[in-house]
Amino acid sequence: MKRFSSFFLLLFLLTFAYVLFANTITVTDMAGREVTIPSKIERIVTTYKPATQFVFALNAQRMLVGVDNTSTREKLFTSIYPEVELLVEVGSKREGINIETVASLNPDLVILFPHNQAEFTASKLETLGISTIIINPESLEEIRETNRLLGEVLGLEDRAKIVDKQFDNILKLLEKTKNLPQAQKKVVYFANSQLLDTVGKDMMQTDMIEWAGGINPAAKSDAGFIKISPEQLIAWNPDVIVTSQKFQDDIEELYKEEKYQNVKAFKNKQIYRFPSVLEPWDYPNPSSYLGMLWLATKIHPELFSDVDFDKVADEFYYTLYGVSYRELLSKIGN
Repeated sequence: MKRFSSFFLLLFLLTFAYVLFANTITVTDMAGREVTIPSKIERIVTTYKPATQFVFALNAQRMLVGVDNTSTREKLFTSIYPEVELLVEVGSKREGINIETVASLNPDLVILFPHNQAEFTASKLETLGISTIIINPESLEEIRETNRLLGEVLGLEDRAKIVDKQFDNILKLLEKTKNLPQAQKKVVYFANSQLLDTVGKDMMQTDMIEWAGGINPAAKSDAGFIKISPEQLIAWNPDVIVTSQKFQDDIEELYKEEKYQNVKAFKNKQIYRFPSVLEPWDYPNPSSYLGMLWLATKIHPELFSDVDFDKVADEFYYTLYGVSYRELLSKIGN
């Protein structure tokens, strides 16, 4: 009788293990953690806007049950999926995540942003039985990696390949600027929120400038966001200045700054702001690839006379979001 009971106990454990592993998958996230998550995800919480953007690009927005505090107001999201405005806000990268709010949504998966507390937050959620994954789309290649990883995690690998193909299409158009001889590249200065705030080495914006046929003069400086002096900007003498969507100054007023009148970008009226009407194109999100092509057409317009940028943007948005770029602009009255 005892042997009979042991047999059924073993059978039960094997069945339990089979059911457990058949309903989960194990992946390595972008923080290098090996994580086990449900094989079927139906309820997602995102904790910063780029994560929401990747979910939308995979057409998985209906799985969202909670988002960061800014995604509920992003025009791209509200134009495509107005229900996003009604989703529960769980916090933000700046203010932190409300663990209790996240837990109350009973998500299958929480997508976290990379920061020094990310693994601590992940462990707290996992203690509550909530699966987490950390993404880190801080370079052009990592954007593609993020798309592929989330495609695998959400069971949307085929969809992720379609999105990835759009990235390839943009890179093919940019081969002519990426491979320009050094002498033909232009010096391109990136201004963040103010003219003298810029980006140093190892930043995505530097990659974007280089693919677009430019040289970021600040790339030899320290990594991350840095501040420079007016004299440094004058010494670099950039051909083109491109500003973040967060740039606080009026560009037409900026052209009047007397001390910069000999800077090429000022003399030649070559200061541009990254498009951001629907969403910022200079952020670590799928549309940064489109932003890179837009920048190339500003730096080297002569090389893209055969490219209909509006048509490329329409196809990009239609593929990712099911609505063309111009249609979305029209929808928001722009």
